[in-house]
Amino acid sequence: MDFEYKAIDQQGERHIGSIEAVDKLAAQKKLLTDGLQPIELNELSANAGWRSIFSGTVGLNELEFFTSQLALLLESGVRVDKGIDIIMQSNAQPALTKLLSKMSAMLKKGNSLSETFAEHPDLFSPLYISLLKIGESSGNLTEVLNRLSADLKFQKELRAQISEALTYPGVIMMVCLAAVYFVLTFIVPKMSGIFTDLSQAPWYTQVIINVSSFFVEYEALILGGLALGVFALVYAFKQIAFRNWCYVNSAKLPGVGRIILTAERIRFSSSMAMMLEAGVPLDTTLELTSATLKHPDLKRDAKQALAQLKTGKQLSFVLSKTQIFPKIFLAIIKVGEETGNLPRVFNEVANRSRVDLDAVIKKLTTILEPLMLVFMGGFVGGIVISMLMSMVSINDVPF
Repeated sequence: MDFEYKAIDQQGERHIGSIEAVDKLAAQKKLLTDGLQPIELNELSANAGWRSIFSGTVGLNELEFFTSQLALLLESGVRVDKGIDIIMQSNAQPALTKLLSKMSAMLKKGNSLSETFAEHPDLFSPLYISLLKIGESSGNLTEVLNRLSADLKFQKELRAQISEALTYPGVIMMVCLAAVYFVLTFIVPKMSGIFTDLSQAPWYTQVIINVSSFFVEYEALILGGLALGVFALVYAFKQIAFRNWCYVNSAKLPGVGRIILTAERIRFSSSMAMMLEAGVPLDTTLELTSATLKHPDLKRDAKQALAQLKTGKQLSFVLSKTQIFPKIFLAIIKVGEETGNLPRVFNEVANRSRVDLDAVIKKLTTILEPLMLVFMGGFVGGIVISMLMSMVSINDVPF
């Protein structure tokens, strides 16, 4: 069972969070063991399970917020455990509060920050954990967190950019579908009453009226199915396997595949730059960076490149066997390898790829918007024209 609590420690500081226990008494004992005196302790309602399907996970926005805030607090001289408590108390997202509560309890038991984060591999990647370990051992934890925050911020901006590009076509589609539904459920039923013998009407008239009758007769079932479909889709997108399936198949679409490839190149280059700047060996850097790739084909290529790198071959050569980098970027990487300036080179590749990504998204949006207008306009217009032709054909239909 999950319980929300408000408690004070021995210094009188307030703590807010959540805790798992078999019952309320066990939760109180856990808090007391952690040095917290509970003020309020309430069981989370059963409805929270249903709400979690829509908003109960820690997403990219929460991770970026948490990482940047923790870096800022550490830079201000606040201890790690105290910083997490401050973020937890100022946060309003239940899932993040629950996560921070667990992390705070582990830190108070003596675990390191990297060990605490490693307990949540579904949220924090191996690269994230490895950089934290390096930051802890080198004393540059604040700098590492700032780099991770910048990387998460880029991923958030990329997602927002793609969402913004798809918003206008999506709105057009929803409006047109709503218009079609209105026509089929309100306009066509009134028009169909003028026909006494539908079998004598033109075939397109029969099709429209039959479709309209189906929508009217099963309206509640259709709306319920749509609501259930939305519910199932939201739940499915919470599952990593489904997201990966969508990711792989969307990469096959014209234009979208190039966006995914460019985004993967940026992710790969940024990760390589961060790891190399932190002093991680090249083979370890490539191994951890390979794990950040999402597309299975690119991840397979990166792992093959890693195997070749361990045999003594140059990085630029092994990367040339992958689909990640075009020739111009491979030439830049080769120069960086020869001059011993790979971190700067990978940062340059990431920056140039960001410019390329902006251009690709703008081009795709420019093409997609008129296509959506033409497609939906033709769809709605076809129904309207069929209705008009049906009305014209009334003179040929017996009453």
